[in-house]
Amino acid sequence: MKVLYCNPVFFEYRLPFYKELVRLFEGDFYVMYSPVRYRICKKENFCKQIKVELGDNAIELATDHVFDTNSKKWDVMPDIEKGKRIPFTYGLFRAVNKIKPDVLITEGYFQWTPLVLLYGLIHHIPVYLGYERTLHTERNTGKIKTWQRKLFNSFFAGFLANGSETRKYLESIGVPSDRIHIGGMSADAGFLRKGIDSMMENEKRSLKSKYVPDGKGLLYLFVGQIAERKGIRYLLEAWQKHIITNPLDVLLLVGYGNQFKEFRNNFGSNNTIIFTGRVGYDDIYKYYAIADVFVLPTIEDNWSLVIPEAMACGLPVATSIYNGCHPELVKKGVNGITFDTFKEESIVEALDYFHHQDLKRMGQKSVEIERIYNTEHCAYRVYETIIVGNH
Repeated sequence: MKVLYCNPVFFEYRLPFYKELVRLFEGDFYVMYSPVRYRICKKENFCKQIKVELGDNAIELATDHVFDTNSKKWDVMPDIEKGKRIPFTYGLFRAVNKIKPDVLITEGYFQWTPLVLLYGLIHHIPVYLGYERTLHTERNTGKIKTWQRKLFNSFFAGFLANGSETRKYLESIGVPSDRIHIGGMSADAGFLRKGIDSMMENEKRSLKSKYVPDGKGLLYLFVGQIAERKGIRYLLEAWQKHIITNPLDVLLLVGYGNQFKEFRNNFGSNNTIIFTGRVGYDDIYKYYAIADVFVLPTIEDNWSLVIPEAMACGLPVATSIYNGCHPELVKKGVNGITFDTFKEESIVEALDYFHHQDLKRMGQKSVEIERIYNTEHCAYRVYETIIVGNH
């Protein structure tokens, strides 16, 4: 059985997932992508890596182009706050014909999906939709877009969803529950774990003492963009209350974004809040290694990958109810807690919660829970869905 996964642009964490599917399908799994999209987002090096890693199973569709309605230009980096990105793709049918797949998988309802679905209908090939968004992230979706999705739904053979939050959204637009299959979204945490394992205990203690000199307080870690969508402002404001009762705790924020300077100027003088700025991915593991708790106050995420990353590194986790992965990954009393970012007291209570828990045990549970959603397990669930559904 030949399977072709059509995904115009994907990033590093998906590559191990696709490689595992190539292995499971014994070489008959292919990924089609757009080198133009990688050039637009200045990730040409990763585009080359795809070809190196997947070899003949990587199918470039170089005749894919994108028009930015804001700048009125082709194939440019758009301002995500303005305009729309409209794909103009030709040659897709010809490229698919070369593979002659028995099953097609496409991502999302737009971009290449209308063409992939049309190809499947013409050639009587089952098409599966990979989808990751939630009721919360789609709360402002207009009627026309919703109507288009409902129309498309009747033609898909099945749906590959991240988790229960995605399932709820798909069911809300009429998809029968038995056509929704949970694949999951895997983080590529192998590199992080190897880095942590390579650190000596005295190296960890030395690094941690830079941030928590007396060794008595807890070190809370955030990794990600310092931007509105991540809810950092709400966390920083709640932190002011948290340190009244826990003055030795430290909040370490690793990353950069359009609100970095504002927050560093407004909150950086507090010695319990530390902004590192940009940190190379090769060094991120060091911060996971020394943290006591990982916290993510996002106000909109389909399935934030830093949560399973932190869990794979053995950390208890706290995240908001607006993070699509929380039902599967965060269990109160087991490996962490959830909170409502828009309710300050909810964050304060969540931060304090970890002072009354066995953090080592919680970290061990995080590793166990995350394992169910690692690359191998997520890929196998997709493989099983395709095999069972087409025999």
